[in-house]
Amino acid sequence: MRLAVISDIHVLGPGEHERDREVEASLGAGRGWMRTGWRHFLHRARRRFWNWHPESRRSCFLKALEDMHAYDPDWVIANGDYGGDALGVGLSDEATYESAAGVITLIREIFPDQCHFIFGDHDIGKYSTGLRQGGIRLASLDLGEQQLGIRSFWQEQVEDIVIIGVNSSLITLDHFLPEALKEEIPEWQRRKAAHEERLTGAFENLSAEDRVILFCHDPSALGILIQNPVIEQRLSQVEMTVLGHLHEPRLLTLVQRLPVVPSWKPKYPVARIISEGIKSSRTWARFNPIVCPSPFGTGHHLSGGVLFIEENESKRLIVRRHRIKV
Repeated sequence: MRLAVISDIHVLGPGEHERDREVEASLGAGRGWMRTGWRHFLHRARRRFWNWHPESRRSCFLKALEDMHAYDPDWVIANGDYGGDALGVGLSDEATYESAAGVITLIREIFPDQCHFIFGDHDIGKYSTGLRQGGIRLASLDLGEQQLGIRSFWQEQVEDIVIIGVNSSLITLDHFLPEALKEEIPEWQRRKAAHEERLTGAFENLSAEDRVILFCHDPSALGILIQNPVIEQRLSQVEMTVLGHLHEPRLLTLVQRLPVVPSWKPKYPVARIISEGIKSSRTWARFNPIVCPSPFGTGHHLSGGVLFIEENESKRLIVRRHRIKV
């Protein structure tokens, strides 16, 4: 069995690419020269040290697809975050949907009938630090499931290996509800309960010989999953959990070593989401987590890549990070 994993692609389609230029041009407008300069500096620093330049992201994505095709995998898993999500409302924004649809369509064209997709937090909606707006939207979840074929839960079995994909934003829903539309909250809670029921059932039905590879975009979900007694009892069967979200594998170690301050409850949405997520970081190790980097890494392609996972002759799972060189 050979798996190729790609995550946090963040390619901008034509609509998002044009809007990116417009947003940069309008940063700090009418705020005074000092604040304007400061916001431009932050925008460029974030681009350089976190999401890199939009055109370079696409180059890394296309080269990643070439390298994955050469690897000849049995399955390809895309672990979430396909477009830019500048407005913070996920796929319900037309331009973000266009970006994600382009990415997913290309992956399916190259790997027909052998790919699975995971929801990332930016696909469903996450408060935008740049524009100070946004949040989870049911329309984004529905568009992803119904139009793009991203399933919130899926499962495949290859001999004694069970591959499971989950929706981390549904698992960590309580972190995102303050920015949800009030009229959507009951339906969000219903979907979370249904997702939890399917996931619990999957672990209940594991045979004693089954080994699990879990795919989950956001590591914050692991601290909630471990509170499920059925999953907690079956953790010894989880061979590995493949994460996205962090863009760079070394950030996982850093996050797990950060001091936890339970009393810290920031009001700013992104800070609140992060603080709530890392409070359980000491438990993540029990899921044997492995981070799939973004193809472009955090700020430059040398730290980026994809993951190749295969089973050797002794039935041991081997994980290799393949760097993308553009």
